Amino acid sequence: MQASSAGVVFVAGGSGGVGAAICEEFARRGRPVVFSYHRNATKAESLTLDLEKHGVPAVACQLDLTDAAAAASALNDAKSRFGVISDVIYAAGPTFEMAFVSKLTPKSWADVFAADVNGCFNLFNAALGIFRQQGGGNLVALSTCALKRPPRADVLSAAPKAAIDMLVKCIAKEEGRYRIRANTVELGFIAAGNAAYHMEHVWSPQLVEGIKKETPLGRFGTGAEVAKAVAFLCSEDASFITGDSISVDGGYHL
Repeated sequence: MQASSAGVVFVAGGSGGVGAAICEEFARRGRPVVFSYHRNATKAESLTLDLEKHGVPAVACQLDLTDAAAAASALNDAKSRFGVISDVIYAAGPTFEMAFVSKLTPKSWADVFAADVNGCFNLFNAALGIFRQQGGGNLVALSTCALKRPPRADVLSAAPKAAIDMLVKCIAKEEGRYRIRANTVELGFIAAGNAAYHMEHVWSPQLVEGIKKETPLGRFGTGAEVAKAVAFLCSEDASFITGDSISVDGGYHL
């Protein structure tokens, strides 16, 4: 089973703005969804109810991805409940303040890498054993268009994703023989979650308009647009795509 016509979708970070859109997209397609959240139990409960309106099972689980044993346990619980995990999506990541490299502390650097890179590794590493056992599966990690266009004062969003990108490519190269595919979706400025908060409350109107002007399509993206790219990579239509990335950024990386 290389593609994901059956089985549950596990979305790490499903309670976030983009993560919730991914959960919604799969639920609309009739897929059962298990998603993790870190602290926001209220949002997780609300999202569970929204997903169930599509007539599919939806389960929320509290998870700290830096705990490798907990990540493995969450995936094993999902497999026990639904029998097959077809797709594992990494849509999690820590929040942090944008700053120039010279202004960062070693602790802030280490904390973000521990949460983002180690969190993704723990999730995907645990998924590989399950996928091998059941005969395949799909991994997708959310990344950033900053890998193609290095940012100013935002290395903490780009550097960890560079490590995750290489992790995904190595998984794709090593695990294809087990019918396991691994890809990334590189995000630009998406009006959802933490980015939406910054657009509305932190960034100046001049900065927001400047970003739009630098984006060939002239606007911000939506969580739903990211979700459709993720769902594509997990579908039969992408059955010969692995170790690759899709940019959902309106052309900002150009």
